[in-house]
Amino acid sequence: MQKKLIAAAVAGLIAVPALAQSNVTISGLVKGGWEHYKLSGGTAATFGHDAESRVSDQSSRIIFNVLEDLGGGLKAWAQIDSRYANDLGGGTLGSGNTGVGFMSNWGKFTLGRWDVHYNEFGAIESNRAGSLQTYAAPGIMSQVASVSSLAGSTGAKAFNRAEVLSTMAGGTRTPNILMWDSPNWNGFTGRLAYSTGYTGNEGTSNRAVGDASGGSAWTGALRYNNGPWTAGLSHWRANGENRATSATAVVICNPTSGVCTPGPNRAADQRSTRAWVGYTFAMGLKVGLGWDRSGYDNHIFGAAKGVGSGNASRSAWMIPVSYTFGPHAIYGTYARAGSASGSAIAATTGGDYKATLWTIGYDYAFSKRTSVGVFYTKLNNNLNAAGTAGGAYDLFGLGASGATTTRMGEDARQWYLGMAHSF
Repeated sequence: MQKKLIAAAVAGLIAVPALAQSNVTISGLVKGGWEHYKLSGGTAATFGHDAESRVSDQSSRIIFNVLEDLGGGLKAWAQIDSRYANDLGGGTLGSGNTGVGFMSNWGKFTLGRWDVHYNEFGAIESNRAGSLQTYAAPGIMSQVASVSSLAGSTGAKAFNRAEVLSTMAGGTRTPNILMWDSPNWNGFTGRLAYSTGYTGNEGTSNRAVGDASGGSAWTGALRYNNGPWTAGLSHWRANGENRATSATAVVICNPTSGVCTPGPNRAADQRSTRAWVGYTFAMGLKVGLGWDRSGYDNHIFGAAKGVGSGNASRSAWMIPVSYTFGPHAIYGTYARAGSASGSAIAATTGGDYKATLWTIGYDYAFSKRTSVGVFYTKLNNNLNAAGTAGGAYDLFGLGASGATTTRMGEDARQWYLGMAHSF
């Protein structure tokens, strides 16, 4: 009996370290609120103006993190980030930043899907309880608005000019990613990432019509965060393999309903560079400045770049300001996207495609984890002199909340009263 007890005790001592090597933590964010969203303006009264009120989710999530110490400074890690909707229910496992890899003194290596580039302005623009639509960084600062020429249609809405809105890095997690994040070197951090299929699919090549599911992308970022200063530079470059076999239009518009739908499946080449700097004063005032130059090319198969649906590029800048005092915080942001240039613009009869966005808001922190706030956001899209074409920039994350997206020259505004709790 004594030998059996000794054997059981030894087995227990061996088993305990094995079970203790992996650590699993659960965290997340529950965020939602009430919003009132309204469209106005536009190129024709026949398109109508929508005023919508709803309870909306704001990217609520639950995150599982796994960490195992492999010895010698090497660790294995994994993360499963699942986004869900606390207004309508439902969600998708692993739909957020999800991956697996190793980490050591040399940095962190990731295989999976992750937010890259489009969210890099987060160092200068953030709030605690606002909606996704209050952010200019992943919205107007990440979008390029232009049109696609469709010959043969006329009318008050000018259906021969269909909206094209290209969002850098998709405005969401980039799939099929291999990524390295550096350790912190006296306030400096860096990132290099490559995606083998940034459009979300990896298909076989078809020499006749191009690969309708391919494409690759890479991005690099260098950041500095030390004391009151923050600054950085990020670049995104994506190449779409898919092409159309002829100069058919990218979009086809129904003159009766005004609904525009994509033509042949293709993914645009994208180029984007952004830089930012911010400073936080001792009294709680934080001021930032961000600049972005982005463009896309929807060139057709067998034709030179800039031919067919064409290309477009623009510059944009933003000034976010916040002031925190005790549990209170006040926010204000102004952003402006400049005139677009390129063959997609030259093919039309005008329209400068400029847009401006501003946000003002307030939130109150009951604790480090729970906040409530109220925010107002306004987006203005310019029209050309004839009133037949203009920008179609959108507030960020409208699809998630179910709101109607803007069309050429329409303006959007949102009142939002929300609550956020992290755990």
